[in-house]
Amino acid sequence: MAKLKVKVENGLDEIELVKKEDKKDLKKKKTNDEKKVKEPKSNYEKIKYELSKVTWPTKKNMVKYSIATIVLIVILALFFVGISALFDLLYGLVRGWIS
Repeated sequence: MAKLKVKVENGLDEIELVKKEDKKDLKKKKTNDEKKVKEPKSNYEKIKYELSKVTWPTKKNMVKYSIATIVLIVILALFFVGISALFDLLYGLVRGWIS
């Protein structure tokens, strides 16, 4: 028999878990779990099976994320234009002092 004993102490309380399983039971569980999943045979079935797992975004989410992306791009563009203008101004001031 496989025995697993875990004791957790976090200062507030103690938890003790004891798990006993027979090795034969573990093998039975593995074979039962493997039987539940039907493996697709062809590539088309594999693709279809994988795409069935995908959670596609709703139209509302797509609009929301698209607007957020466009707003972020505009904000970053303005930021970099501002930084560029600031450096141009500073370069002009330093160049005027040096000349």
